[in-house]
Amino acid sequence: MAENIRPFTARKITPNTWVITGVGCETYLLLGDEMAMLIDSGMSPLDLNAFCRTLTDLPIAGVINTHGHFDHTGGNGWFKKAYMHPLAVKDAKRPFGDAAQWKLDYEIETLEEGRILDLGSRRLEIIYDGAHSLGSIAILDLDNFILFTGDELDPGQVLCNMSGEPVPGQSVENHQKNMRKLKARWDEYDIICPGHNGTPIDKSYVNDFIIVDQMIMDGVPGREDITSPTLPFSRPDGCLRLNYLGAHVCYNVNSIFEDQLK
Repeated sequence: MAENIRPFTARKITPNTWVITGVGCETYLLLGDEMAMLIDSGMSPLDLNAFCRTLTDLPIAGVINTHGHFDHTGGNGWFKKAYMHPLAVKDAKRPFGDAAQWKLDYEIETLEEGRILDLGSRRLEIIYDGAHSLGSIAILDLDNFILFTGDELDPGQVLCNMSGEPVPGQSVENHQKNMRKLKARWDEYDIICPGHNGTPIDKSYVNDFIIVDQMIMDGVPGREDITSPTLPFSRPDGCLRLNYLGAHVCYNVNSIFEDQLK
């Protein structure tokens, strides 16, 4: 095995939920009464399906992608089908590097907000919350009180339009709107499972992100210390970071409000 390829490991975070590491993002294997489902597939060239089958005898229905970035979709090809929001499709099969090493011939089924997937006594509701990526969804486990948030709510940092291109929807204002949307479902989840930087986390992060987004919109000055081990780039021009408690948002000063992006 190449030195830079990490082997998979797994631990249970609830009696019927595994988190798998060594993948490139936090990947979750959800077990229902009738079938299993993966949330995100990371970006490892190793056979993730084979590893998942060491964790369960249930048939694995496929992968739900929280968004289309390849560090969340690169392992989709080990499974027959991937489910994602329509706006995620254009990115899902776009590798960060050489496409030849990846299995990209999998089927895609799109998911709109409100769709419920039932694994057998485990219902998963799709909530649209695109800002970091316009194809983002959160997945609410209605029967186990878990909210899976991908990269839209992450204890490391949330990136809002770091490219500097004016993309409607990729604003701090819209990110806060989506956090308020998740806050409206507050009583339906006890923990949050994000896309990176440790899991599970306390649901109070929803409140913290609402506050830090508001601070940015109110003109509280951000900092320039965006470079970190979890970001593959230095600080782009015009981009800053602000945090409130554990909630960090990296944003472009020209993409704070939706009116700036028209």
